[in-house]
Amino acid sequence: MNLLSSVDVVDATPIDHWVAQQGDLSAVERFSQRHADAQHPLQARYYRDLLPARAPGPGQQYAFSVDLDACTGCKACVSACHSLNGLDDEEEWRRVTLLTGTRDGRAYQQHVTAACHHCVDPACMKGSPVDAYEKDPVTGIVAHLDDQCIGCSYCTLTCPYEVPVYDHYRGIVRKCDLCAGRLAAGEAPACVQGCPNAAIAVTVVDVATTTAAATTGSVVPGAPPSSITVPTTRYRSARGVAVDDTAVAPVPVVAHAHPPLTIMLVLTQLAVGAFVTDTLLRWAHGRGAGDLPAFDAVVVVVAAMVALGASVLHLGRPLHAYRAVIGLRHSWLSREVVAFGAFTGLALPYAFVIAVAPDVLGDGATTLLALGVIASGVGGIACSVLIYACTRRASWTVPAVTAKFLLTGAVCGTATVLWVSALGLALGSNAGLGSRSIEQLLWVVLAGLVLLKLAGEASGFRHLGGLGGDGGASGTEGARRARVLAGALRTEVTVRFAVGLGAGVVLPLMAAVAVDGAASPVVAALLASVALVGIVVGELIERMLFFTAASPPR
Repeated sequence: MNLLSSVDVVDATPIDHWVAQQGDLSAVERFSQRHADAQHPLQARYYRDLLPARAPGPGQQYAFSVDLDACTGCKACVSACHSLNGLDDEEEWRRVTLLTGTRDGRAYQQHVTAACHHCVDPACMKGSPVDAYEKDPVTGIVAHLDDQCIGCSYCTLTCPYEVPVYDHYRGIVRKCDLCAGRLAAGEAPACVQGCPNAAIAVTVVDVATTTAAATTGSVVPGAPPSSITVPTTRYRSARGVAVDDTAVAPVPVVAHAHPPLTIMLVLTQLAVGAFVTDTLLRWAHGRGAGDLPAFDAVVVVVAAMVALGASVLHLGRPLHAYRAVIGLRHSWLSREVVAFGAFTGLALPYAFVIAVAPDVLGDGATTLLALGVIASGVGGIACSVLIYACTRRASWTVPAVTAKFLLTGAVCGTATVLWVSALGLALGSNAGLGSRSIEQLLWVVLAGLVLLKLAGEASGFRHLGGLGGDGGASGTEGARRARVLAGALRTEVTVRFAVGLGAGVVLPLMAAVAVDGAASPVVAALLASVALVGIVVGELIERMLFFTAASPPR
């Protein structure tokens, strides 16, 4: 007998124990192994009839098909999409909306589930300034290219259904791709699998037939006209999809304010308006011959540079802002970037020539340079107009947006020139407007322009009368906009009109009286400064309302 003979024999070593543990698969590993060994998806028997029997052929593409009679609004499709695609907390690629209204004089309501419609003519793809979308030529699926996206969110505005969703964590937008990977493997999309009533299916549609049918009507009541993008989603119901014009979503939505875009739009229009006003006065009356001849141009350059800087802050990935010119052939946003870049780039040497070396270029070359600045600035404003007019919102038509943007440029530009002149006179410079009568006239014109702009903004409230009773106007975007302005945005609207009337009408008229009465230059400069600040603040509020009150039906 020895020392070791008294120790019990160990049948398994620690290594044997650890090896045995490795052989016992975890729940995730067992799940994965089970699916890897299967010849077909294990749940295929539940959704086999919800998928097309064959892939799309020439002239065809995949599309969603929704049975409205089977949709209960439970949002299981939303939950399934969120879970299986790993979406962030506030991210939704599928939404469920409740439509309410009347049919044949009786109350009516309908839940509608919707995701990307994978349109025949996708507006998101045409509007993206960085070509961050592609439409598969075989399946017709519209996919978003995450690596290409800079997070400008313009595709969300151009999409009439606001399908692309901005992801704050990643700084890009993302959207439904009809679970293309699952479809390629013969598996149904997440929403199709998640619906307990089999209300959602995937089908194959004929592109030509879908395009012809989209010339009139919309996919569901209250949705934008299908002719805009030709959506392929099909909604069906034994009761009939169409209802009368009173079918609307119950609560109008307050859209995002886009503060950087608000600042960019107001300041670019201020810069262009000030440069045009100053140049015309310079040519007509020799303005700028005093001690501060280039101050106007310097103000214009500074305003333009601040505006461009603010526009970069709007991007989710600002370091990739240089990509914004990729879509120059089809995106008005890319063209706007080029136009205002040229405006700033030309205004800078113009200010240098006027201030430092006025005789270097000569009058002819200086005039040509000024015309180049004006052309690029006006072109930039035109691009800004078309950026929003292309979204096809009812309140963002070309005439309405053009009038709004040009009046902002005229109001802010005139106020800036009057402020520079008053400031120059207060500092002892003779860089004024040339005569008191011209200055007085400009103050009166400024008050008239502001009054005209406020009247145009107030005219939108005429739609409020159609919100109650049986008025069909309740289904229009104009009525929803008026309802939002008079409700959730009432405080902002009140401040806008108060500031506009005070700084844009009362103060300019007081300044006109002060000029006529030969008031102190310091008093005139003070009035001009308060008026300019108030006008710019009022325009910033108005531009914020421009975004927050305009949302498409969905």
